[in-house]
Amino acid sequence: MQHIIAFYVCVGKSYMVIYNTQKQCIFESEINHSKPNFEELRKRIDQLMNENKKSPHIVYEATGVYSRQIERFMQDNKFEYFLLDPLEAKLK
Repeated sequence: MQHIIAFYVCVGKSYMVIYNTQKQCIFESEINHSKPNFEELRKRIDQLMNENKKSPHIVYEATGVYSRQIERFMQDNKFEYFLLDPLEAKLK
């Protein structure tokens, strides 16, 4: 099993948590959608990939314009991610 990185996306920032392979929260933080914060996020994801030899599962809810910056960051860095439909997530 891989680490899981989950985002709760808001206007201009996101709340991020990282769970290890034992499903324990090992990190949580609020990140602003800015170049320095995205660079720090890229380093954190790269570190997890190097330590575990696997890409973490990255998950966030599609929130229209609010989540586009996160999506672009993931695409630009070629990170695999999973988008949750907001209506589907609410029903679960």
